[in-house]
Amino acid sequence: MNPGGPLPPFELLRPAPWKMLTLLAISAALVWLAVAIAGSHPLIAWIGGGFFGLCALVALVALLPGATYLRLDADGIELRSLFRVTRWRWCDVVRFGPTRVGLHTTVGIDFADHVGVAQKLRQLNQGLTGFDGALPDTFGHSAADLALKLECWRNAHSRSM
Repeated sequence: MNPGGPLPPFELLRPAPWKMLTLLAISAALVWLAVAIAGSHPLIAWIGGGFFGLCALVALVALLPGATYLRLDADGIELRSLFRVTRWRWCDVVRFGPTRVGLHTTVGIDFADHVGVAQKLRQLNQGLTGFDGALPDTFGHSAADLALKLECWRNAHSRSM
């Protein structure tokens, strides 16, 4: 991903807004449908309208500036999703690679043995995808390209730690 040149001090990757805009549009349409059937099926309308209203709210929050990004720097990776921040040092990660999660191809992550968080979940993920975990988005890249970019950053900075 970075042939021959030095890496920048940091790189900030943002997801394309299309997934959240699609979720917002579908959720809004289903809330409208729930309102339309409220007279004949009030329980279904309340349950469906409430659920899809929450989905629309999540989509709106995800579209706010700074709500979601992937930041790469010399220290490691910072993943921000719906304003919740998770940080991994490069020495905490063994490898990145493309993997399938359901119908989507994303970037899988294998953690070093010293990272003892969520062992049971990591074992389950290993069985399902071949990786300990996965990123929630590909941040405007193909999964293979993003995995290659992350490996480049990891290789450049994990040796210096």
